[in-house]
Amino acid sequence: MTQNLRAGERDLLRDVRPGDRWLVAVAHPDDETFGCGSVIARATSLGAEVTVACATRGEAGEPTPGSTGDLGAVREAELHRAAALLGVTRVELLGYRDSGFDGAPPPGSLCAAPLDAVAGVLERLITDLRPAVVVVLDGSDGHRDHRHVRAAVHAALAAAPTGDGAAEGTPQLYEHCLPNALMRRWLDEMRSLRPGTAYHSLDPADLGRADEDITDVVDGSGVLALREAAMAEHRSQASPFDGLSDELRRAFLTADHLVRVAPGSALLTGGRADGHAT
Repeated sequence: MTQNLRAGERDLLRDVRPGDRWLVAVAHPDDETFGCGSVIARATSLGAEVTVACATRGEAGEPTPGSTGDLGAVREAELHRAAALLGVTRVELLGYRDSGFDGAPPPGSLCAAPLDAVAGVLERLITDLRPAVVVVLDGSDGHRDHRHVRAAVHAALAAAPTGDGAAEGTPQLYEHCLPNALMRRWLDEMRSLRPGTAYHSLDPADLGRADEDITDVVDGSGVLALREAAMAEHRSQASPFDGLSDELRRAFLTADHLVRVAPGSALLTGGRADGHAT
């Protein structure tokens, strides 16, 4: 599979070796599939052993019409089924409640937990797994749980022992993101599909990650059917790609974009962790 890369971009999967351990840290069930499903599917197909650490069970999500039962339990089961399709070796639930998008974080929720507490849980997992690669969503979609997990991953990696833990010492961190150019196309379609909504007030410059920040692009065209099957397991949640034109939907699902974070960078040692590049 070959993805057209711009100058300076690469494909992190070119370095994958069978048996490499990866950690993918997410906030909610479905983030692993709607977010970085192609990365996971490609990595496992190359022999990587991927663990998904999910901070919550997604209790505050909006269920699709007709969904019944305890939403957290339903979404946890969906996570396990989707992860199995993607080839995930292990799923770890961190035990926090979904914070919801806004308002005061409920007791026991992810954003009610101190950052160092969440980072400590992830640091212990990183020490146990000794992954070569860690992937986290960059949080630029604005969801506070995504930002909290991202900040906790950065803090955990800054504190985790290095030595001979990972294949080459400190795990390599990648932030999965949506490029601004793609999000501008999405905004244009949303404004057309849903006139009169809040989409009209969004500033296109604030959407996604700056295109020049992107360091790696993973071609997902060869695992598209597998990713679609995994997405279908999250039937209690509406897909963020529903209603998009076929062209734009394919653009989202056949290329995953990531930012490689250099070890020792400001992001890992107290710099901004709000979803924007420093």
